[in-house]
Amino acid sequence: MRLSLRLAPADLFGAMEWVLANARRTGLAPQQVTFDAAPQAVMHATLTADDASLLWLFLRRLDNGIDVELLVADVEDPDDDTVAEPAPRAATCRDRATEPMLTA
Repeated sequence: MRLSLRLAPADLFGAMEWVLANARRTGLAPQQVTFDAAPQAVMHATLTADDASLLWLFLRRLDNGIDVELLVADVEDPDDDTVAEPAPRAATCRDRATEPMLTA
């Protein structure tokens, strides 16, 4: 899976750690991670998993994240001719500034 995430500039290292920790907890293996700081903080990653359902679980977990916006998620297998599942809600671009914040 290739993905691009916009991170909140207030806590870049915390947001990057949150994404990578969730990938590890989900059972994903990072293949490549790059970071573009200008003009916005965007993290690009290529992640793999033994089971494609883990990739979808990871995307759903991103939806619960704070200060992370999913820009692009390419989960399709180039060797598979079947149509990919629709992306979860997290894979749609949205404006986090207009969303209500949840408090515990």
